[in-house]
Amino acid sequence: MAEFTQFLDSFDPDSTAKGKQFEHFVKRFLKKDPGWSTQVDKIWLWNDWPGRWGPDCGIDLVFQHSNGQIWAVQAKCYSPQYSITKEDVDTFLSESNRSEIDQRLLIASTDQLSPNAKRVCDHQEKPVTQFLFSDFEKSAFEYPSHVSNLNTAKP
Repeated sequence: MAEFTQFLDSFDPDSTAKGKQFEHFVKRFLKKDPGWSTQVDKIWLWNDWPGRWGPDCGIDLVFQHSNGQIWAVQAKCYSPQYSITKEDVDTFLSESNRSEIDQRLLIASTDQLSPNAKRVCDHQEKPVTQFLFSDFEKSAFEYPSHVSNLNTAKP
């Protein structure tokens, strides 16, 4: 099994393809990670969620928490050195600010949040949980050596 950074290095260099691969990885991760798997009851990519109200405008995944709450997820696959900006999260925050959504999760492959992004996430009426690069590194999830082997990864 690989370290998280080694696993990320196996993603497609094209940013659009990499983003899609990361969304699929996040879906599997939330269902299999020892910390999240007890919380996630059902999970969908945005386009597969039965409650979807339109095209993808910032929400990448949705999951039903074990307590019944609906969480919107934004998955950001950025270089660990990249700092997520307020502009990077604005669409997600505005799109997920609906009555159908109870909580939000920003999950990213960087630990860096700009001061404005941190401020806007921290001061939302609906909570925005952050799961970032260092959280992936601390996870007991066994990362495969290559993204193509993701379906064979063990929890």
